[in-house]
Amino acid sequence: MNKSINFLKYTILLGLFAVPFIVLVVFDSMYFPFIVGKSFIFRILVEILFGLWAVLAMYSKEYRPKKSLVLTFLSSFTGVLVLSTIFGANPSRSFWSNYERMEGLVTFLHLFAYFIVLTTTLNTEKLWKYFFNTSIAASFYTAVYGLRQFFGTLAIHQSSNRLDATLGNASYLAIYMVFHIFLSLWFFFKEKQWWRWLYLPIAVVETVVLYNTATRGAIIGFIGGLILAGILLVVSSESKKVKIAAGSSLGLILLLLGLFFTFKTSAFVKNSPVLRRFSSISLTNGTTASRLTIWKMSYEGFKEKPLLGWGPENYNLVFNKYYEPILYRQEPWFDRAHNVFFDRLATNGILGLLTYLGLFGSVIYYLLFRREDFGFSSSDSSFLVATLAAYFVHNVFVFDNLISFILFFTVIGYVHFRAIEKREVVTKEFGEGIKASLSAVVLVITILAVYSINVPGILAGRTLIEALQQANKGDFNSALKNFNKTLAYNSFGTTEAREQLIQLSSSAFVSQGLDKDSKVAIYQKATSEMVKQIEENPGDIRYMSFLGSIYNIGGDYDKAMDVFRQAIELSPAKQDLYFGLGTSLVNKGDYKKTEEVLRTAFELDPSYEKSRNLYAMSLVYNGKLELSDKIL
Repeated sequence: MNKSINFLKYTILLGLFAVPFIVLVVFDSMYFPFIVGKSFIFRILVEILFGLWAVLAMYSKEYRPKKSLVLTFLSSFTGVLVLSTIFGANPSRSFWSNYERMEGLVTFLHLFAYFIVLTTTLNTEKLWKYFFNTSIAASFYTAVYGLRQFFGTLAIHQSSNRLDATLGNASYLAIYMVFHIFLSLWFFFKEKQWWRWLYLPIAVVETVVLYNTATRGAIIGFIGGLILAGILLVVSSESKKVKIAAGSSLGLILLLLGLFFTFKTSAFVKNSPVLRRFSSISLTNGTTASRLTIWKMSYEGFKEKPLLGWGPENYNLVFNKYYEPILYRQEPWFDRAHNVFFDRLATNGILGLLTYLGLFGSVIYYLLFRREDFGFSSSDSSFLVATLAAYFVHNVFVFDNLISFILFFTVIGYVHFRAIEKREVVTKEFGEGIKASLSAVVLVITILAVYSINVPGILAGRTLIEALQQANKGDFNSALKNFNKTLAYNSFGTTEAREQLIQLSSSAFVSQGLDKDSKVAIYQKATSEMVKQIEENPGDIRYMSFLGSIYNIGGDYDKAMDVFRQAIELSPAKQDLYFGLGTSLVNKGDYKKTEEVLRTAFELDPSYEKSRNLYAMSLVYNGKLELSDKIL
């Protein structure tokens, strides 16, 4: 029996130590290659590890969960997400999310399972040390990848100058670096052997990479975290050398900040792509103003559904319903508030926000107010608090991703482990026959989970990529076959396939080498599937906009008008919907109504140039040339 327990334990440990390397996974054959591959690998790995852990915990009570405030709040938060999903506006979307985000309740259930397996299996300080160092090693490799992008030996994926490494997104790489810079500094202070000096160059390299992501939220959080760590070390450290080092570092940081604010209008700052982004920050800055508007809209959504919110992944419904015309300068469709806390408030309600904040609060409670009770050193508390503070600030400006979630759950998992390591577990024991039967059940459930949660989505994603590649080559008929195949998998990828079908039909209409029958077949398939999408997701004007637009392209103007009018009822301040309706009306020859519709769009925000031009055009159609000239 001991051999079996050891086999399970070491197999689980092997799987856990693979988790830090998920950041390196990029599957070019998958839709959203920097996101989807990482997520499916994480889910499959956690499902297998959780199944193995369930068997291990049955046979050995040593590996069963123990209580702490951290686990209490995490369980409560996860429970709120479950309820929010069930009672939300779109339970299916809330559970599965989509390829672009790969979040939803399904991911949080996996993160919860990861937390349980991690905190029960890493049951010694030495194992945690090895685990954190493994993560630091993976982060250094990622940082070197980023440096190669900086020097031009590897391509930057997202933009021309903001590093993104294997995460494909500068802000994702930024917060990943922030976590590991603080972990490296923590181990520099924590370790006593000569190799502690290896952590400093790692931290320096990763700071260079962080800087060149030009991610304002992460860098502001990082600077704030450094200041907080310095203050905590000065206050709590018993070492005079540490106090001097921390105080000197604080002075240097404040000096550099002072120099920046003094010379922020200088040519040096203006010529720096990174510093220029920081010097432009103000409440009237376009990005800042739009974020404030979006946060206001989020609050309006919260007031409508205050307890459990609209459900995970349903922020788009809030954005559409409370859309403000000034946002025409931004991308047309937001599915996040670009602020984690407003996201939680709008999609998970006050219960979701409070339990999420409780996670931070419970960890801070142990690290600062119960530090001595649980044996946290001054460096432990200072750097772990600083890490979470930096992450907190970062979340004020952007949204999370799988890798940052994993790191957050790992850090709070370590604090949980330290807070409960001496508590006894009182649990019920099972007979050998029951254990064997339950183990078999766990095996079957694990196999079913791995298949049902992952395989349809993986196959659909790969087939969708093939369809898009064929469409790009102009092979529309082969693309349509693969779209049909994608839809047949009946996965959460169906939504993306339907959206891309609209694009396929749009491209097919203007293709010179495609016969009319093929164009009609693609058009009919695209419109019928989008009708289904709207029926399954009532109230989502994004899909209505897609359907109305393709109806206009196909000449079905009456159908297009019906769709756009329904969408306008749901989102009366969104100018693009009026543009679509105006297109239908002008093609029907109803110039008077075209003018009325486009005037409404113009009056929503007269500063919108496209709206002004279209309204002026409608005036020309109605012979009102003088007024048209005045508008322009």
